[in-house]
Amino acid sequence: MCATPELRHLRAFVAVAEELHFSRAARKLHLAQQALSAQIRQLEQELGVVLFHRTTRKVELTQAGRTFLSHALPILNSVTTACEQTRRSYAGEVGQLSIAYTPTVAPEALPKFVLELHRVHPDLQLRMCEMWQTDSVVAVNSSRFDVGFARCPVIRGDLECVSIREEPLGIVLGCDHRLTTSSVVPIADLAAETLTIWPRSLSPGFYDRVVETLRAHRFDGRIQEFENLGFGVLFSDDTARVEVAAGRAFSVAFSQQYAPLPEGFAWRPLEPPPTVPLHMFWKKPVSATVDKLVHLVHEVARREGWIESG
Repeated sequence: MCATPELRHLRAFVAVAEELHFSRAARKLHLAQQALSAQIRQLEQELGVVLFHRTTRKVELTQAGRTFLSHALPILNSVTTACEQTRRSYAGEVGQLSIAYTPTVAPEALPKFVLELHRVHPDLQLRMCEMWQTDSVVAVNSSRFDVGFARCPVIRGDLECVSIREEPLGIVLGCDHRLTTSSVVPIADLAAETLTIWPRSLSPGFYDRVVETLRAHRFDGRIQEFENLGFGVLFSDDTARVEVAAGRAFSVAFSQQYAPLPEGFAWRPLEPPPTVPLHMFWKKPVSATVDKLVHLVHEVARREGWIESG
């Protein structure tokens, strides 16, 4: 069994095989011709074959040399690729990035981030999953997912969290509801209405933000939590959908959350306009891949005017 050649010997052999001239190959490798010749002799000794026919006029590959070249080139290309991919992986330019996101993030903000990520880092593979706020925090904290996007997440464990957008919240009403006659609904006019909303256990931070905002404007109506939960939120719960359509309840939503709304429903902004932050969170210490996404998200948010530059 012959010794395994060193990579420098393979590179020396390929250079001579491509140039068929020792002086030119030596210049290409930034080596002295004597050193290059010594490497080729050592390689031939290790293999126990003659790789080149040498004369004073020319250098030619032997049959053994041609066979070796057909294997040496893919090996060197593979090593080059491995080194490049390893460096890019370390820099966060390749690999896989997993994102957990809540239902209200999907319609508008998240697609902007994903499109920009594909444009800037096309070799990053995305794995994405829609889940509720509490589940997304657990998923990121346990390292099952790299990054989470949620509204007012209740952060636990070793997580970093930043706000990337404040978005005005409105309401969904049945088209025949008395409040649809106004283009903007004063929050105080909801005081005795019934609110239909997701169970607090699924998204406590967002739930509390909504209820506290309403309570601050004299809301004293009944709160009815959804019973059948899908990621269509309001429209996945038959009871809530019927109650809202009939004008007996309202729900909360962002302007593009259900766009276009099903027939029989209307969205209205509120006065004063309550805002709800969108947060991005990840586990510390941050990886190079996640760091790339964090910077990209901030850049998109600045470009969209969601956060201030600087």
